[in-house]
Amino acid sequence: MDDQFAYFTATNIMKKLALLLLAPLIIMTTQIVHSLESVTDTGDTNIDTTLSEQKKNKARLEALTILVKRQQYPQAFDLAERLAYLYEGDAIFDFQYGLSAVETRHYDEALFAFERLVIGAPDQSRYRAELARTHFYLHNLIRAKIEFEKVLKQNPPLAVQKNVALFLEKIEDLQHAVQPRFMFAMDMAGGFDSNINSATDELALDLIVEDVLFQNVPLDDDARETSSSYWSTLLNFGYLSPLTKTSSYDIRLIYSNRSNSETDLYNLDTAMAEVGFGFFTGRIRWRAAGRYQYVQLNSEEFLNNASVILQSQYVLRRGASYGLTMNIGQSSYPNNKDGDLTQQTYNLSYTSAPKKRSWMFALIFGGDSASKSVNEYNAKSYQGFTYQSTYLWGQRGSRYWLFNLISSEYDALNPANSEIRKDTATTLGVGWRFAFSSSFTVRNDYSFSYTDSTIVANTYKRGKVEFGLTYSF
Repeated sequence: MDDQFAYFTATNIMKKLALLLLAPLIIMTTQIVHSLESVTDTGDTNIDTTLSEQKKNKARLEALTILVKRQQYPQAFDLAERLAYLYEGDAIFDFQYGLSAVETRHYDEALFAFERLVIGAPDQSRYRAELARTHFYLHNLIRAKIEFEKVLKQNPPLAVQKNVALFLEKIEDLQHAVQPRFMFAMDMAGGFDSNINSATDELALDLIVEDVLFQNVPLDDDARETSSSYWSTLLNFGYLSPLTKTSSYDIRLIYSNRSNSETDLYNLDTAMAEVGFGFFTGRIRWRAAGRYQYVQLNSEEFLNNASVILQSQYVLRRGASYGLTMNIGQSSYPNNKDGDLTQQTYNLSYTSAPKKRSWMFALIFGGDSASKSVNEYNAKSYQGFTYQSTYLWGQRGSRYWLFNLISSEYDALNPANSEIRKDTATTLGVGWRFAFSSSFTVRNDYSFSYTDSTIVANTYKRGKVEFGLTYSF
């Protein structure tokens, strides 16, 4: 009996000891099981939630399709805006989004949608036609015309061809019609100019003073080329109001400021006011205007210019045009009463029809005559040309390059020089533009110019790079 009791007692002690040792393992196992069950439940919940969202989004897409078919465009646009972050890039969604946007006058949103569609399917005439229509409503008439003409080349159905022909007629009418227009633009830019004062890089020059030659006269820093970074601001206001169906008057006001970081000596403030009268006779547009310009250098009055401008433009049936501009004015310098000049400039140009790649060529000639004989050495005659090529870069951007050459000869000998001054000035420029929307445009411009003169002091080179942002409406 005692042996039996001892046996059971020992057995119970061993079981309790085993349970005590295994308890942590049992607890851990239980926790793992519960965790796995929890993960499984959560995964099931997430799957259910995802499936539920997918069903809701599918239902929303179906609702969008129905709204567009019913031409309930305001409701369709509101719904498409909420779905855009999920479905942008999907062709069906982009078309419905773009269509509802253009029909509710959200043209910037429509432009993005139809651009994606045309990039993905350039041969789909419906997509390109809607893109052209959006450009038309944004008053991008040149781009609208280009896209509509591409649609016609794709040989769309007859009904589409008739609709496109109506838009092309409207574009031509708008290009020749006089409609009220208001324009405001503000441009902010910064850049670097290697020669802000258009001066020589020579350290010393020969000078003639009262017929006496002084050789190797050292030049101070202000008389030599000065490089500087700068920032600029331009404000441009324009208003045009019709007088009759074919005539109008217009007002233009421009103010610009350029401040250099290196020195204040060449800071420029320019204000310009212009009032014009324009009218059409057939395919020719005529304009006459009066202009006044006021310039300050380093916050001090530097130049006043008053001029009369006569312009004409003849537009050919295919869109190319000839232009003639005459500018006759009087420049006066408050700090030099003998320095007044009468200036005449003539510009004869040809501009190609608006296409993806277009160009312009202009002949320039004119002359400055001195009001007083003592200033005859500043009078001159000049002639040259400008060529500019522009390439439309996608639907929102463009890039260009230009070349300009002007040759000039002065009328009389400057007493400080040994021969009559003759200059040949060349300029090469390149740049690009990109429109984020109908109001915001970013730009980047580069230019290099070189003036070769018979007078060493007037020979110089100049490079400039500029980056700017323009807001307009």
